[in-house]
Amino acid sequence: MVMDMNEINQFFEHRQVQLGMNFGLSRMETLLDKLGNPHEGLTYIHIAGSNGKGSTLHFIKEILLAEGVRVASFTSPYLIRLNEQLKIDREEISDKDFVSEFLELWPIVKEMDSEGNGPTQFEILTAMAFSYFSKKGVELVLLETGLGGRLDTTNVIQPLLSIITSISLEHTNILGDTLGEIASEKAGIIKSGAPIISGVTAEEPANVIEEKAASVGVPYYQIGKDIHVQAIKQNKLGQSFSFSFQDTSIENIEMHMLGAHQIENAAMAIAAVTMVRNNIHEKSIRKGIAEAQWNGRFEKISESPLIIIDGAHNPAGIEVLLDTLKTRYPEYAYKFIFSSFRDKDYAKMLSLLEKEASEITVTEFKHERAAEAEMLYEHCSKEKRSLEEDWRKAITIGEEKTGDKEVLIITGSLYFLSLARGFVISDRPL
Repeated sequence: MVMDMNEINQFFEHRQVQLGMNFGLSRMETLLDKLGNPHEGLTYIHIAGSNGKGSTLHFIKEILLAEGVRVASFTSPYLIRLNEQLKIDREEISDKDFVSEFLELWPIVKEMDSEGNGPTQFEILTAMAFSYFSKKGVELVLLETGLGGRLDTTNVIQPLLSIITSISLEHTNILGDTLGEIASEKAGIIKSGAPIISGVTAEEPANVIEEKAASVGVPYYQIGKDIHVQAIKQNKLGQSFSFSFQDTSIENIEMHMLGAHQIENAAMAIAAVTMVRNNIHEKSIRKGIAEAQWNGRFEKISESPLIIIDGAHNPAGIEVLLDTLKTRYPEYAYKFIFSSFRDKDYAKMLSLLEKEASEITVTEFKHERAAEAEMLYEHCSKEKRSLEEDWRKAITIGEEKTGDKEVLIITGSLYFLSLARGFVISDRPL
């Protein structure tokens, strides 16, 4: 059987619809065992959280690359194509290697399917990442959870260090109805022998994480308590801050990524690299933080008209987006194009946007989990609102009607952003 990337993409799309999200580690453990347990013998930093996982991972990666470390990363979801979820240094897995890894797993997948224990799309992809990284001889793997922590597919590894970036109400049907319950699920990545860094400061979830760390006897370090940021300044190209943690203090660290949340993500990243690499050079930290960019996270994709895309996909993300807008563009009117998955709290997200928006356009995209535009419209009470089912038309109209001192923001779903980003920049240089 010969497969190419197009056929594999189609297989994964069908698999996602067919099996969806099916949590638990038994299938993953079986799949890896049949594959020869390629995840064993690799060194990991494991990252969970409601928001900020990808940005924190990216900061860590850029610092380590500046230090000359060969580092692999597994992230989700992707913005442009599947390959970007598996990277070594900054290079995506090639189509040739992707197909090769998939074909190696294919007989095992068929065998497990025949036994009624078929692995999900994400389990197959995660196993491919482990196999690929083990063959390439990387020094460190930066591993991002898919959803939750305790029962997440990635939680089969023994990490060197764990990070929980943030906790907010999300996937309550799976993770729990309170911040404490969600924190308990995400704290499932905390394991004996691996210290934990946390960006969670709200009392209830922070206590849960700290108690889990104590129960397995590992050091616990928290933003604001052990990891400190100060002297935050905004400038034309980005922002700067000073950092301190244990014996490390660095002043005036420049960065291009925007938002107070990104400063906290950067601080967790700096703390992480100082813990896993002895005597890391300050110049590597400065270079890594300054050069880090993460597409889809408050990313300006057009100057005229001014268009920003942001991967806010839950209420906490929307709050951060609005705060960043008010910091960077305080005198502008905010025009939003919004679409969401129907299993997200889109009603709350819309209610937050309504408070700051000059107008809101709701739209929809093709996906089995996507919310219908009409449904979103019914939950939007902004007087100046509109419905356009065709997301391409919604963006085109939005571009045409965005004038001076106005910013068009496309948000609500990372999957939607993957479509919108390519559409907007197709006729513009990045």
